[in-house]
Amino acid sequence: MMELFNGALTLNQNVMRGLREAPDAVRRGFMLILFVGLLVGTANGVSTLIQTATPAQAIQTAREQFDQQFKQVVLTSNNPDQTLIRLINANEAPFFTLFEMLLTLPTPLPRPVGQGFQLLATVVSTPISYLAGMLLTVAVIHLTARQLGGQGHLQQMVGLGSLAVAPHALDALAFIPGIGSTLGLVAWVWGLTILIAATAVVHRFDSLRATLAVFLYPLLLSMLGLLACCVLFAALMAVTGR
Repeated sequence: MMELFNGALTLNQNVMRGLREAPDAVRRGFMLILFVGLLVGTANGVSTLIQTATPAQAIQTAREQFDQQFKQVVLTSNNPDQTLIRLINANEAPFFTLFEMLLTLPTPLPRPVGQGFQLLATVVSTPISYLAGMLLTVAVIHLTARQLGGQGHLQQMVGLGSLAVAPHALDALAFIPGIGSTLGLVAWVWGLTILIAATAVVHRFDSLRATLAVFLYPLLLSMLGLLACCVLFAALMAVTGR
């Protein structure tokens, strides 16, 4: 498992070609996703559990997140009369009062038991979300690659496409203030690079065609979305007479 994990992170072509020819490529890919998902789910679940262990800690965590978001609103606000900022300030105290009341309401299960189930749900759902995202992405890329003359099979593409989940082990550090979002972006770019390399290995493509297979449909959908927005905007302008 660790050899496959390290090979994915280092874009090791020998590891990828070996996985392509392996009869259990899908199983090994799914095991990698399970490994990363359980790691990230456990880390995030424990972090959330610590931050919300008591109602007081949950409120403090919510206030810290609120203050961080409020600072971003202040820095990016283009409203000269500061209406939005005044509205937020006016509703801050009532919101946290209501939030505190909700946290102190009686629950069917004792709080520690409920938090245990919440931790379990986070641990279980994380690898499932990674798996679902990978399968959807790989299906689209495989279809595009076959249209471009690719020779690989879907099972090979699923097995090697699973390697793109490996960098998301960095998501386990998402709880660190200031760098969590940056690490998430690094993991996404890193995973995309692995996906391009995996597509090239599976379908015997060069880097250019592999990149095209990965980005073709997303680019087309983006262009169609932009075109639809332009048409809608033009229609609204015509209706309003401006």
